[in-house]
Amino acid sequence: MIWYKFVQICKSSLQPEDIGLFLILKCRTGDKSFHHAGRSVPENLIHISPALRKYTGMSEEVTEKPQILVVDDSRMVRRAVYKMLADGYHVHEAANGMEAWQQLQRNDAISVVFTDMQMPEMNGMELLANIRNSDNERLAALPVIMITGVDDTEDAKRTVFDAGATDFIAKPFESIDLLSRAKSYARLNRKVVELEKKTGHDKLTGLFSVASFEEQGEKALAFALRHKLKISAVYLEITDFQDIYLTHGKSVAQQVIVAVGKRLKDVMRTEDIAARLGVAKYAVLLPLTNDADSRVVIRRIRESINKLVFNTGQEKIRVSLAAGYTSPDVSGQLAFSEMMEQAESALQKALECSNGEKISSFFEHEEAVEQAPAFTEEDMRMAFQHILEGSYFQVPDKMLQTVAEKLNPFLDYVAKRSNSGRTGTDNA
Repeated sequence: MIWYKFVQICKSSLQPEDIGLFLILKCRTGDKSFHHAGRSVPENLIHISPALRKYTGMSEEVTEKPQILVVDDSRMVRRAVYKMLADGYHVHEAANGMEAWQQLQRNDAISVVFTDMQMPEMNGMELLANIRNSDNERLAALPVIMITGVDDTEDAKRTVFDAGATDFIAKPFESIDLLSRAKSYARLNRKVVELEKKTGHDKLTGLFSVASFEEQGEKALAFALRHKLKISAVYLEITDFQDIYLTHGKSVAQQVIVAVGKRLKDVMRTEDIAARLGVAKYAVLLPLTNDADSRVVIRRIRESINKLVFNTGQEKIRVSLAAGYTSPDVSGQLAFSEMMEQAESALQKALECSNGEKISSFFEHEEAVEQAPAFTEEDMRMAFQHILEGSYFQVPDKMLQTVAEKLNPFLDYVAKRSNSGRTGTDNA
């Protein structure tokens, strides 16, 4: 209710082109994002919730800027490019090809790559080769613009174009050259992504594609909400995929992706919906499944995956999965995108675990956040001292529940002893 009133106040008091700062979505996960319409926005402040768009009328096109990756070992060059593009794009930076490649593995939303040719660890040509040879079709088709200050001759251009570069810019360059390419290729990439989403299945694994998963998932969720039926969403990620790819190469990495997809299909029930959402990310929708059953299903999936062994020729490797899931309340309203955001948030919590089984429930963490804060031994000692002295009012409000929970077992024990003593006296 508070959130709704906040949005309504903003709508009534501000002009559409100057909405102001909005505290957005993911409040339940602890994430905070802001949007300032018509102005430059920091890179991390990019997400506008479906709920906010509903109440404000803000479109996806307005709130979501294309993401650009700039790769150059010169911080000065990266900063210059950032300033040129920051108004219209979310700009990511990498100091060499290796850093860039790692970012591309993690972020499927990058639309265009601008990369220098001469860099340490991994140069621009090596980065380009990795991109073009990627098993991820979207990544393999990503527009890559080479930037060089060494040579802008026809032979140099032919070399980079033969290697698979989309375009070529020679240093020094004008902002208009950079902006025109960013705009053109970001738009082209968006069209490619839209076409890919229309395909029903992932070509590598045979699982549902992103678009088909969303379509099927929205139908399944709508049915569950309408009939008040349990439903769960699971987000899975191969935890060590990047190391596998970098250490053992494309062929082994592809075997892992295919094998995990096959095991998912083998383990799933006929009514379950499974999809490949990223390079090494999968999702499963589990109709008629509550929180406890979801955990059972996830463990069954992980046990099946753990049995996989891949022979690289030099050693045998195994893979593991991290999993996040949510089993939302079906008594209210919920968008499919929101449910998947909950599952993805839980997955991030699972990935952050340094030990354990790397399985996390969204609401498990929500409850943990809402619990009373932990107090030191000295805090508790002082609280009980106040109680013994009769100064109850001096116990901080935030500690009252914790103190009560500590005292209740003792009070129950006293009551039982008292009743036991009274019974013994009466019998005598």
